[in-house]
Amino acid sequence: MRTGVDTFAVREHATGGRERLTVSLKTLAHLLDAHRSSVRRWLRDAGVRPVSLGRGRNGAIRYRWRDIEAWLASRASVE
Repeated sequence: MRTGVDTFAVREHATGGRERLTVSLKTLAHLLDAHRSSVRRWLRDAGVRPVSLGRGRNGAIRYRWRDIEAWLASRASVE
């Protein structure tokens, strides 16, 4: 049974390292200590588009980690 925050989707490298590929809205909200609707609004206003994995009601919505890193870097320089 899964509890807590969703995990990141990761890619294993030949060198043994791991690269984050996507992240869920729930995980982002937890990392930023904000409500999911606030994070969704911030990302929409910043032009960060979600990625749909699957189809229909059971499809998962994720955000590309590289887009999130760029967005966080731009926020840090403004504040």
